Amino acid sequence: MSITSKLQFDTMSEAELEPVLELLQGGDPNIIALKAGINKEQLFRMRDDLLAQAERKRAELTDVPSEKIGRNEPCPCGSGKKYKHCCLEKHEAARQAKDPEQEENLRAKKREQKQLIKHIDEDRLHDIVATCHLYAGECEEAIEICRRRLEVARSEKDYFIEHGRYRDAEIDKPALSYYYPPLTWLQKYWIALKAKDYRDSYPIAGKPKINALIKKLQTADDKNQFPEKHSNGLELRKNALKDTLDQLKRIGPEIIPYILPLACKYSWAGIFVPEVLFSYKKDMASRALIDISMFGFAYASGASLHYLEKLGEAVIPYIEEAFARDKAFDPIKTGIVSVLGNIRVPASYELLLRLLEHESSHIVNWAGDALGNFNKIEALPAMVAANQRIGGEKMIDTAIQKLKDL
Repeated sequence: MSITSKLQFDTMSEAELEPVLELLQGGDPNIIALKAGINKEQLFRMRDDLLAQAERKRAELTDVPSEKIGRNEPCPCGSGKKYKHCCLEKHEAARQAKDPEQEENLRAKKREQKQLIKHIDEDRLHDIVATCHLYAGECEEAIEICRRRLEVARSEKDYFIEHGRYRDAEIDKPALSYYYPPLTWLQKYWIALKAKDYRDSYPIAGKPKINALIKKLQTADDKNQFPEKHSNGLELRKNALKDTLDQLKRIGPEIIPYILPLACKYSWAGIFVPEVLFSYKKDMASRALIDISMFGFAYASGASLHYLEKLGEAVIPYIEEAFARDKAFDPIKTGIVSVLGNIRVPASYELLLRLLEHESSHIVNWAGDALGNFNKIEALPAMVAANQRIGGEKMIDTAIQKLKDL
């Protein structure tokens, strides 16, 4: 693979897109670089170029006042706060990121990228762009990309079911573009929406002690300080940051708005968020664990489900509440359905029976599987009827057979 000194969206091939996306999603850089035929330093440079472009774009879009404003004067954004407690830091970062000699080039690149997105139906490219927006704090842009691609994914799925191929595929030839399934974009759309919620809820005038602890926790992402990976890397980071984690837990629920933004990124720091949330056992913490469980992140989402199970019967009202809100995202709530199957009390059994009537076949399938854990033969008629309605699915089929064997 040929790597230039600066990555250009308009000249990127699929072979160049794939390794960057894998790295942003938490893949092993050594393996990714080997597959791509480049070295690890080149791979990191490609990633950094993309993130730098996103940061420059964020700075370009920031409306920096031309006149000098005193630190203790009211912020020009109209928040009523002092400038130093509001937009000062953001404006200074924007001034540093802007280079007068490069502004026209950046605007031209922005136009080129918009044209590229308009004409290339490549989900991996859209995923990279959306991820860069999230890392730069541009949640609205990420939300719009995910929402639009979700619509495309659903349309392509319907077309594929009807015609046996994607729209841009010729007979006996593969499609030119790589498409994600709708559930993948639904998950990414959810992450982008929650990232905006968390960003908007972050205390503008944060407490210095809490900010310092959050910054310390983010050192978990420093590969120079922690080069180790996988379970060994997790254990080393956990031991090194034990005092920081303990302090965060002792402070209490007021830490929640500070720590939630970390959960939206596939990062080492985000891995520790569920553990801290679980220590509070409060309404907001339980709801946040449910939200993170829907992200689909390999460790953080799994850890959230683990802690929800440890909460036991107390978490059932929150799961019921989750199905009463954000109904468009019900298909990615299968994890909390499995939690109900491991909390074997009457309340979870009754909720699972109701979920058998859900319009999403994914939820029905998982609810049937969870009901199999209760060994209640009286659930068989409802499970059989639900399975017939959704056309037969493997998980609920297995649970039905298990009850029949009883």
